[in-house]
Amino acid sequence: MRRNFFQRIPFVRISILFVSGLIAGNYLLPNEEVMALVLVSLLITLLFFWSVSNFSLVRVHNVLLSLALVACGVFYAAIHTSNEKPKFAGKQYFLAEVLQKPAEKAKTYQTILFIQNKELRVKEKIVAYFDKKSFDSTISTGDRLAILGEPQLIKNQGNPFEFDFTSMMHRRGIWYSVYLTRLTYLKVGKPVINMQNWAEKSRDVLVDKLARVLHNKEERSVVCALTLGYRTELDQETLDYFASTGAMHVLSVSGLHVALLFMILGFLLGFLKRNKIGKIIFPVIMIAFLWIYAFISGFSPPVQRATVMFTFVIIGNEMRRPVNIYNSLTASALLLILLDPNVIFDVGFQLSYLAIFGIVLIQPALFNMIELKNKLLKWLWALFTVSIAAQMITFPLGIFYFNQFPNFFWLSNFIVVPVTTLIMWATIAFFIMSSISFLAGWIGIAIQKLTWFMLESLKLLDAHPLAVSRGLVFSTAQVLLVFGVIFSFVIFFSEKRRIWLTTGLILIVFFQLEVLFENYKLLNNRFLIVYNSKNTIIHLVDGRNNYLITNLKEIKEAETKMVQKVVDHCRLATPISIDKTKDKTFRNSDLFFERDSILFLNAKISIGSTSSYNSEMLAVRIYSKRAKVASQFISTGYPRRENRNSAVWYTKESGACLLVFQ
Repeated sequence: MRRNFFQRIPFVRISILFVSGLIAGNYLLPNEEVMALVLVSLLITLLFFWSVSNFSLVRVHNVLLSLALVACGVFYAAIHTSNEKPKFAGKQYFLAEVLQKPAEKAKTYQTILFIQNKELRVKEKIVAYFDKKSFDSTISTGDRLAILGEPQLIKNQGNPFEFDFTSMMHRRGIWYSVYLTRLTYLKVGKPVINMQNWAEKSRDVLVDKLARVLHNKEERSVVCALTLGYRTELDQETLDYFASTGAMHVLSVSGLHVALLFMILGFLLGFLKRNKIGKIIFPVIMIAFLWIYAFISGFSPPVQRATVMFTFVIIGNEMRRPVNIYNSLTASALLLILLDPNVIFDVGFQLSYLAIFGIVLIQPALFNMIELKNKLLKWLWALFTVSIAAQMITFPLGIFYFNQFPNFFWLSNFIVVPVTTLIMWATIAFFIMSSISFLAGWIGIAIQKLTWFMLESLKLLDAHPLAVSRGLVFSTAQVLLVFGVIFSFVIFFSEKRRIWLTTGLILIVFFQLEVLFENYKLLNNRFLIVYNSKNTIIHLVDGRNNYLITNLKEIKEAETKMVQKVVDHCRLATPISIDKTKDKTFRNSDLFFERDSILFLNAKISIGSTSSYNSEMLAVRIYSKRAKVASQFISTGYPRRENRNSAVWYTKESGACLLVFQ
């Protein structure tokens, strides 16, 4: 009897059920004791049915086993998820350990510390910002510091649709940040020596070696990211044009980089496969070298993921079992999830594994569509199909997280993949030859030229007006539906079973209905947003029509992006800008504006100052019960009051304010 697609990859089914429970547990936050009782009950029931096993109860066994795996995931989340955060009262002295080399930013040096004092039960991670003018440049990984500071809770700005930086830091176990100036920190004692710090210091040594030959900061930061996974020196501008050209994946050491290293090592150690003993030694040496590379890369999370992934792949290949590549990849992902359940919410983790699965699932079929004999054309076609396969499986998440699609991703990969391969070859040679200054210098020049060529090529692509499609938005439901369509069609072409084709077509219909429903809701939007910004930025929305009232002649780039997120997610027309310092009057069917007085959808809004809070205030006087303040965009703990006339007083320090008109 021919087994179906999922029967041939049982580990994938097990992992999907466990991870589903884990995700549910993270959002439901169940009680540990209750989940333990549920899990034990399911296991006892499963064992009972197993003891009276017969063919008619197979489906019952499968259902109970599936529920038990989901319950295991929920229970695992319950014992690893904690919303408890430490509390600090005023300035305190702490003994701190530097966890990574401080990275230079625009006005500060940034690092992560482990802090401890008598009031803390356990060590706590904290982001530290050192004043640039008085920074001690000798501070390095593992150093002990005595610091005096007042940790501040990490908070988002509170603007709609902004990146949830707070949740990301919380999942990494970081709740606070601290700003340190001269005389508030001092190096004390001997550095802490452990495996992680040793690995970080090893990477720091290699970064310093590259800095001696790569004097341009952008080129150096890119090479360090490509080869060592050291991304802390990358500028936002560099990240932006790598993202818009679809080349972002090369800036994070991932499956691609470890695959390139695997190819390099395979080429250098290929002679071992000529005899039986060599065939046994070969995978051992390969795995050892991969973990050495992970060590000198500082054991950064992306490097760990990629190394674990390829370790399982190498072991799976040696076992030579059918469809083992899927089980090997899933096993490596599950191991990382067991070690750190929060890794499933890491964007890099999601994209890395999806890309590899896409390449394994889709690329062979695409490659076999055209038969080529010329080696160069065959290599180019393979590279093109790899890019297409990876993009096909990752684009829903790309749109969900970044609201854009890189149209030239296939072209950029023709540049970045070969150049990245050459840079990795050259960098390995540079580190080996670093003691011979003459050779190291020439290799350094080669690395610099290759990096310059790659950067200039990507900048040229990014400058093209059609380089990227922006303003694309997928809801969570739409992402899940698109993935359902993709996997239904992949399984259909693999199994040739009509049920999967039907499933895919039904999911397409549901996707279209979801899009229509979202568009209908957005057409009826009526709201007002006061953005949390240093400047006055008030956004008034009626359907797709919207107006932006500011005190600026030209909005800054950061504020433009802030507004654009709302425009994209709500599918608004281009905002009509009103400069309240210049445009004294504006009138149309939706809006009447005169000086500091606004009349919009039955609400009168006046902008002024008050001595009570010594800050610019916004008073929204509501003449209709159709309007209400949406509290999800208002930070708690800041001044806000309602008087007899239903006026809401709002300070800009409170975070963004959203007023919804029903």
